Amino acid sequence: MKRYRNEPSDREKILSGYENQSFDKVWALLRPYRSMLFGSMISLILFNMVGLSMPWMLKIAIDRILPNADFVLFWVIACVMMLLYLMRSLLRYIACYTLDYLSVRVMIDLRQKVFSHLQSLSLRFYEEYRTGKLISNVISDVAMLQVLLRTLTTLGEQLFLLCLIAGLLLVINWKLGLLVFLTIPLHYLNFHHFRREMKKDSMIIQEKMSEISANLSETLSGVKVVKSFAKEHSECLKFFQNLRPLADMQMRLTVDGVGLWAVFDTLALTTYLAIIGTGIWFIKDNSITIGEFVAFYTYIGMMLNPINALSGMSITFAQGMVGASRIVKLLNTIPEIQEAPNATIVGKLSGKIEFKNVVFSYEQEKGATIDNFSLNIRPGQKIALVGPSGSGKSTISNLLLRFYDVSGGVIRVDDYDIRKLNLTSYRNNIGIVLQEPFLFSGTIRDNIAYAVKREVSDDEIFAAAKMANVEEFVSQLPDGYDTVIGENGASLSGGQKQRLAIARAVLKNPAILILDEATSALDTVSEYLVQDALDKLMRGKTTIIIAHRLSTIKNADVIVVLDKGKIVQQGRHDDLLSQPGTYRELYQTQSKMNRGH
Repeated sequence: MKRYRNEPSDREKILSGYENQSFDKVWALLRPYRSMLFGSMISLILFNMVGLSMPWMLKIAIDRILPNADFVLFWVIACVMMLLYLMRSLLRYIACYTLDYLSVRVMIDLRQKVFSHLQSLSLRFYEEYRTGKLISNVISDVAMLQVLLRTLTTLGEQLFLLCLIAGLLLVINWKLGLLVFLTIPLHYLNFHHFRREMKKDSMIIQEKMSEISANLSETLSGVKVVKSFAKEHSECLKFFQNLRPLADMQMRLTVDGVGLWAVFDTLALTTYLAIIGTGIWFIKDNSITIGEFVAFYTYIGMMLNPINALSGMSITFAQGMVGASRIVKLLNTIPEIQEAPNATIVGKLSGKIEFKNVVFSYEQEKGATIDNFSLNIRPGQKIALVGPSGSGKSTISNLLLRFYDVSGGVIRVDDYDIRKLNLTSYRNNIGIVLQEPFLFSGTIRDNIAYAVKREVSDDEIFAAAKMANVEEFVSQLPDGYDTVIGENGASLSGGQKQRLAIARAVLKNPAILILDEATSALDTVSEYLVQDALDKLMRGKTTIIIAHRLSTIKNADVIVVLDKGKIVQQGRHDDLLSQPGTYRELYQTQSKMNRGH
């Protein structure tokens, strides 16, 4: 597909999203764990320091024990080494346990932090950001940060080890030591060059992976549509086309890694040959003993191991930094809807609502979606919002729920400006039943109880189910209220799902009720049962009904007719039918369509 081609413009667009994500910003995520991080690092350093004693003991053995057959010194050295390596095993256990505990802790804490932050973001964010990419942020990117944490610990350990071995080389023979140090800048240039390229490639791979996750989530969610249009083969082909460029990028990353290792290997071989050649002259001139040369040569191998490890960490470090940068970018997203300082916590509201000169636009350049909307609703009043598609009916309910903030004017509930109310306490007073209700994949009992935060008794659940006519179909299920309904209620019919959503609203017992096309997609029998449940639910509650089917809102206290975000008519059903205007035109059109059926 076009969006997965590795075009320069596409590459630059992806990279530009992370150009300001420095290590300082990434470190902010890890700072709370710095004490454990440094503890793990120190344990690993001590573990490796004990290992550095072996070449020195080898030097003593070659220069003093072997020529003199000194068994006393041999047993002293042997006992010391046994004690040191027992200590080394203990240090390894402490280091590994601490590092693993830290990794798990960071993973759990960050996933919880990212998920909590996602809950605070507005609907506008979710309209612009694909669900599959968010799943990738929570799962894959946090896992990458876990890898980065391990890499940083190893990085600190290996750098310290490198410095320590460099000091030992100078102590043994400073001339040979300087010869070895001449190659270190070359290793650094090699590491720096390939790390920069691999970081760029890792960024693109992670972005493409999140796009693939998003496409996969979308395809699986729409599997009924895919099958109904017999597009299985087409979707498989599309999925392969998306994966192919990713494989190419992954191979490019692998080639960079191999190139890094090849240069390192060449430099290491050059170092060994230079030391052996120079060592021959030094031994001949008695500038160095054989034992010292063996120890020096062994320490070179131990010094090249950290350099090799640092080179090998280039890919994991780059991937970890990309994952961390993506998390930082997400956490830096500021929630559009924020509570006011010292927001007012409200208890049970009466349901009085006032819209005063409300103006709202989803996108400023496209003009106002709601324009100078004013409406007063008394407690317990039943208001219907009608109008052509796109007239702003659902937007009004979104503004009332404060999913968005008004661009102008004010919305008051019980004389409170809703922008100054505590969101949780305010939304606890509002219930909503949608045209396509969302159900979770738990049991029927769990889905009804989801409406409230407190513990709910079985009697309360049964009473809500009875009022919503849920009991009628639950009694026929083998597991009753403990029946698992599948993802989004896959095992239930449309009418059953709707009644379950109504039971949820009944249990919540809100002061304000919003019904958004709650019966428009149902058959006649299901509509009767749902409408009966809704009539029970609406008693004594301020209700806003959003409807296309005008036959369902004849009994509303006030019908508000919207067109292009403005109120064009307002009154009762009979009064509006007697006047020329939008409402009568809509009603006559629907009547003709019904007669045609």
